[in-house]
Amino acid sequence: MPATPVPANLALAPEQCRAARAMLDWSVAELALRAHVTAGWIAAFEQGREPGDGLDPNEAERLRRVLEEAGIELLDAGEPSSGGGPGLRIRQKAGYIPAERLSSANDV
Repeated sequence: MPATPVPANLALAPEQCRAARAMLDWSVAELALRAHVTAGWIAAFEQGREPGDGLDPNEAERLRRVLEEAGIELLDAGEPSSGGGPGLRIRQKAGYIPAERLSSANDV
């Protein structure tokens, strides 16, 4: 069965999904559980194929929301980045102190 490309209007690129999972150290199974989709759906999506039977058009949007809630900021193509393509970064969490600013004064 030939692969069907993922539609361009999805809320998240397959490459962003793979990279976000790696940054969060999440398995396919963990992301699938959090996004309420199957692991097979995630695997197909990350390979650039149209996942599932298309009965729920909100799956990719749910996936994006789960990643954003975990602290991933998704950059669309053309947003400020070194290459201009889609990308991502981890947002700083509230109360985050960069390593260079750690001291006994801010030790909790």
